Amino acid sequence: MTIRSFLVLGFLFLFLIIFLPVHLVVWLIGLKNPTLKYKISEKIIHWAFSCCIWLNGVKIEVINKEVVPEDEPVLYVSNHRSYWDILVLHNTIHKPVGFVAKIEMEKFPILNWWMGNIGCIFLDREDPRKGLKAILQGADYINSGHSMVICPEGTRNHKDEMLEFKEGSLKMAQKTKCKIIPVALIGTDDLLEKNPGFRMRKGKVTVIFGEPFYMSDVPAEHKKTPAAYTQDIIKDMLAKHKENI
Repeated sequence: MTIRSFLVLGFLFLFLIIFLPVHLVVWLIGLKNPTLKYKISEKIIHWAFSCCIWLNGVKIEVINKEVVPEDEPVLYVSNHRSYWDILVLHNTIHKPVGFVAKIEMEKFPILNWWMGNIGCIFLDREDPRKGLKAILQGADYINSGHSMVICPEGTRNHKDEMLEFKEGSLKMAQKTKCKIIPVALIGTDDLLEKNPGFRMRKGKVTVIFGEPFYMSDVPAEHKKTPAAYTQDIIKDMLAKHKENI
């Protein structure tokens, strides 16, 4: 491990332990005022993620942020490179946003409480009934004004080629008729996953936001495969960025 690894992991451990009483207070607040519970949790998580990003020396380049609507919730659809994706996206979007996480993340004590507080949902891909229930919960969050992020690859991928996007991943947009924002992440796996021995390293990552579109905008020939259509958009974004560097 590097010194940065100890700093980040040590901070996260202390955060989860020291903020246990804070979470209890936030939970009690949520019994009468769920909206206030969400706002407080959002600010706390934003601060914690900002500390991790600073401790690891991460510089974030944001491209095309101006295309993201200011006054409406959206579904962000992103490639998935690293555990750092969530921290980087959360602190780049700067708006209420929840994440679609694997069901395994629900087993992490304390962390799963905070994830639930900011509108994350836990998706069980092996159980269609539970999976649909989670997607409907995400749709409810969008209808209440909170954006969501989903990574249709289903797992972290460090190869040049993305894993196939899973069809059905855009159901939240279909049910809520919200805009879809393609997102291309570059370099987040250089911070951790590409380094041996769980070594975190400082580095620059890039977040590119694509032009928003509705499910109704998907061309007729792609109506049955909107996830693949969105993946092609992200592929083009990544290819154009590579040409320009």
